[in-house]
Amino acid sequence: MRLTKYEQETIINFNQGEDTAYIYTCSKTWMAHFEKTLRLKPTKIRSYAREYECPKAWIGKPRRPRQLSEKRKHELRQRFTQRAIQSEEMPCAVGESGGKNVR
Repeated sequence: MRLTKYEQETIINFNQGEDTAYIYTCSKTWMAHFEKTLRLKPTKIRSYAREYECPKAWIGKPRRPRQLSEKRKHELRQRFTQRAIQSEEMPCAVGESGGKNVR
């Protein structure tokens, strides 16, 4: 059975009385994330959907995206560039390659 993108839903359900979250998904992307990244095993498998359980603490509260001013973005870019330059200049201990592949 082929589902439309609209039908490929993911539902996360939890309540205050339990420490477990229940997840139902028809999305292959989310299935792969749960199984490969989080290493969850499905509790139920259907032809088009899977159900999972995980600790409720793994479910993050939604938050607004950060809104940075242009000045703050510029400061962060400079700090990131400085760190990148410093990490390249930092000497390595004997036998270490400093993250670079040495053959």
